[in-house]
Amino acid sequence: MLDRTLAPPAYPIDWIQFPTTNTYTTKQGVHIHSISLGEQPVFKFEYTIHAGASEATRAGVASLTSMLMKRGTQQHTAQELNQKFDFYGAFWDIQSSLDHATFTVYGLTKHFESLMPLVFEIITQATFPTDEFEKEIAIEIQKNKLNWQKTAFSASQIFRSQLFPNDPYGRVSNAESLQEITREELVGFHQTNWLGQQPTIFLSGQISAEAIACVASLVDLSITPKTALFERPVLVSPRATRTHESREQALQCSIRMGQVSMNRQNPDYYKFSVLNTILGGFFGSRLQKNIREEKGFTYGISSSLVPLKRAGYWVIGTDVNKENAAETCSEIRREIQELRTNLIPSDELEIVKSYLMGSFTGELTQAFDIADKLKIIYLEGLPIDFYDHFQHQIMACTSKDLRELANQYLDPSNLHEVIVGAI
Repeated sequence: MLDRTLAPPAYPIDWIQFPTTNTYTTKQGVHIHSISLGEQPVFKFEYTIHAGASEATRAGVASLTSMLMKRGTQQHTAQELNQKFDFYGAFWDIQSSLDHATFTVYGLTKHFESLMPLVFEIITQATFPTDEFEKEIAIEIQKNKLNWQKTAFSASQIFRSQLFPNDPYGRVSNAESLQEITREELVGFHQTNWLGQQPTIFLSGQISAEAIACVASLVDLSITPKTALFERPVLVSPRATRTHESREQALQCSIRMGQVSMNRQNPDYYKFSVLNTILGGFFGSRLQKNIREEKGFTYGISSSLVPLKRAGYWVIGTDVNKENAAETCSEIRREIQELRTNLIPSDELEIVKSYLMGSFTGELTQAFDIADKLKIIYLEGLPIDFYDHFQHQIMACTSKDLRELANQYLDPSNLHEVIVGAI
């Protein structure tokens, strides 16, 4: 009989073979990357374009363009479009990030060829109705006002604007700036970016040759890339600043600390991921043990490396009571200095390596998750064996390597600091 008082044996994960992908290039030069895996007859379609917030002339234009594309075409109203997707049992959305925008569809494989013409109709024939534009602007202004009342949102926005003060990455929107956006700006951004740039398409799930041919045909009929990407200047890291914004009605303080950092192109990215995880990247991290478990200042604290196309940034975030804010910031700096001074114990390092390898393995269980990682490789121009190197570097890094990285990249005296709340 199985003795349930004894834990099952655990074995280290040495290396995981990253799945390969198939790539088809259309006559227009558009790359369609597909990965066909899984037993369920489902698919995920992603049409990704250089139409993120950093490509627009001002904050809010990219996201509003993505929203208004869903509000009607030359052939169908917004209601009719939603009814058609609902009829086929499909989920669809258009979202924008700082660098890209993506049209995503989840559906049943048997309806793939019925759904694709609708997708390309929306991409190429979006009409941006004036009444829908006015309603969406009003909704976004109200949402924006409510968000700025939240200390966590405010701290994150102010923090990013301080990291990138003269760059589109640092732009933030408010009610006044949103009010100034015109319908014509959205139409122009759609023409220049959604119709003028070359997309990259990702297909995952049960994908047939017929599905790829269907997409290729629609791409070649619908898309004629003609606009060159605007080359942004090299980012210059600003001097560290401290911003404390008082909110009398707030119950807590939201803290953001960090700096401009690296993206995945940097060869130190792999090992820095290990260093970040030790400091604040998982529930057993040093910041969690110190600020949450030992001092009880917060329910959660974390550090994150956010890689972007042209740069990246590293941020620590938490929420604490005002009487604990100063000590929390002091303890964060002390933990960083500890990494710069002393070697990480081998048992702690092995736990984090196992955690990262286990997390990576768990992210390769289905085709949709694998496609997310393939998107990173192709959109960021990484080598195809990026994740093989990632695993090797994680397992090979030493405590000495991490101490050197901490001294090279983390300076507790040169961190941007933002505190918003009951100060």
